[in-house]
Amino acid sequence: MSRQIMDRRAMNRCARVVRSAALLAAAFVAGPASAQEPPRFFAVTGVPANDVLNLRDVPHGDSRKLGAIPPGARGLKNFGCLKPEPSLDRWMGMTDEEKRNARLEWCRVEYHGRQGWVAARFLKPDPGAERLKPEQGAER
Repeated sequence: MSRQIMDRRAMNRCARVVRSAALLAAAFVAGPASAQEPPRFFAVTGVPANDVLNLRDVPHGDSRKLGAIPPGARGLKNFGCLKPEPSLDRWMGMTDEEKRNARLEWCRVEYHGRQGWVAARFLKPDPGAERLKPEQGAER
């Protein structure tokens, strides 16, 4: 093969690599198509009628209770959610129950003027909460 043909093929290959890299970079910057803003407000779900959702001091099931949120409550203001990640040393010393609790997601919320942490599995987005009156649960 002539040197010109080899150079042209190498340039074409290089151009394909650059185009592929540009497409990947654009997809990375844009993020997944389903990425959405987190909800501004939550409603309580999955809590039995004779129970409450505990508002806690820190994101852990054994932490101090700050309050109780009734089942079906609406308008819990969202301040962000997280999934605590214990260190490997801590993980190795945990009981099975502590490991289960460590894998739970927690959300910091405000309900009737009090902030604290609740287990995310008991929350669902509450898009209509902004129309609620303060006594119904929505905090401004």
